Order: sequence, then structure tokens, then C-alpha cells
Amino acid sequence: MSTQSRKDAVRRLYKALEAGDLDVADELFTPDFVTSEGAHQNVSGPQGFKDAVRQVHAAYTGPTFEILDMVAEDGQVMVRWRMRAIHSGDLMGVAATGRQVSMEAFALFRFKGDRISERHAVIDRLGLLQQLQAEAD
Repeated sequence: MSTQSRKDAVRRLYKALEAGDLDVADELFTPDFVTSEGAHQNVSGPQGFKDAVRQVHAAYTGPTFEILDMVAEDGQVMVRWRMRAIHSGDLMGVAATGRQVSMEAFALFRFKGDRISERHAVIDRLGLLQQLQAEAD
């Protein structure tokens, strides 16, 4: 798989995340896929990822993902992204606020052949929590 094909696969993943397309996990991930990041530390396999996407869509309405930077080499793709959405469900112990929120993250995707085998992310959850807990104007 070429570097460009890997980058295209990651772009496709983020578009599917926006749409809540869970089936893409079966196409893009290896059966032994693992991810590490905060609360999703133990997500494994395509089904684990599908469950995590369901949680995202339960907490947010209309999430959009903007890829800010993408670098790829040696079977890996690194992405810096920004998500914007309306906080419409319970998240990190905070009831829905109806606020527009924005959060940024870095994610490293490792490939085995033509599928994603690992995802490691660092997400600015503190910044998100500050937005959720901010006093209403």
C-alpha cells in the first residue's frame, strides 16, 4: 500500500466518523486493531471502535472533523485534527449543555498491509472539559 493510499484511508475514516458510518471499521481495521487514548484505552478490534463511535454520537450532534496536518512514512500516518460539534449528551460526567465545542488532537495510525492495526491519540480533553464547564454568558 502506498503512502498516499494510507493517507486516503485515514481521510476516509474521519469522513465516516462524521457520518457515524460504523461499517468502515470492518473495512479499514485489522481484526486485532487496538487504540490507546484516555477513556478508550482498552478499545480493541473493529467492534470496539464501533462502540466508541456510538459514544461520540451519543454525546455530540453533528460532529465535524477537520484534518489540520497529515504526515506519513514507514507504514504510519500522523494526523492533527480538530472536531467541532454541539454537546448534546452526557460527556465526562457533564450533562448536555447545547454548546458548540471544539477540540484538537494528534493521532498516529499504524498499518499492517492495507489496514490500520493501531491508533494512538493524544486529545485535549482538559480544554474540552473547560468549554463544557464554562459559565454561560
